Amino acid sequence: MLSKHKGLLFICIFYAALPVFGQIESDEKITDIFFKTYKQNPSKAYTDLFADNKWMKDKKSDIETIKIKMNDFLSGLGEYYGYELITEKSAGDSYVLKSYLVKYERQPIRFTFLLYRPNNKWQIQNFTYDTNIEEELEEAAKAYRLKNNW
Repeated sequence: MLSKHKGLLFICIFYAALPVFGQIESDEKITDIFFKTYKQNPSKAYTDLFADNKWMKDKKSDIETIKIKMNDFLSGLGEYYGYELITEKSAGDSYVLKSYLVKYERQPIRFTFLLYRPNNKWQIQNFTYDTNIEEELEEAAKAYRLKNNW
């Protein structure tokens, strides 16, 4: 485990429809497009999330800084092996959280997408990545959390 990167690494919140992703009628396609690009070029996949977000126009230097840190972090993980859906939760039909295990040679990381459909088109509402997976699994396995101890 990369100890200096424990916990939440970076949070990137954005609140508007993105033309790159926002014209999509299915929340599934947003993550499919992201991971298809991510496989070839993680930096581009991350940049595309913010491509035409009018709320992020004044944050270009922040986006670039986070992208550099993300690329530096990812370069220490070895080979990329793909991703798996961990969970999907929703609040109604128009607000969906999707969490993915992103598999690397050294360790997994988690990508979480919050998707929102204010009208008839889906958009990215929030994107985070972190390395808390190991800690959360260990916490979930503690005796006081086991069903027969309730």
